[in-house]
Amino acid sequence: MINVNKIKMMIRKCIYEENTDAKIKLFIRINKLLPKELKIESPTMITKDFIDKGLYILEGKLESKLQSTSIS
Repeated sequence: MINVNKIKMMIRKCIYEENTDAKIKLFIRINKLLPKELKIESPTMITKDFIDKGLYILEGKLESKLQSTSIS
């Protein structure tokens, strides 16, 4: 079972991270913690915009998962 609050905190930190290298590393770390159905497929060339869009989508998915069922 994943800690949703920890993931959400990491998402917020990643969204506001200015350093591109740190942002990519945190994004990869977040993605590794997620269950298969929530993982974000990333292209070979990852950009800040891609990460931000993916993380906002992930936040929405986490919220809907919390409201419908528990995440395992």
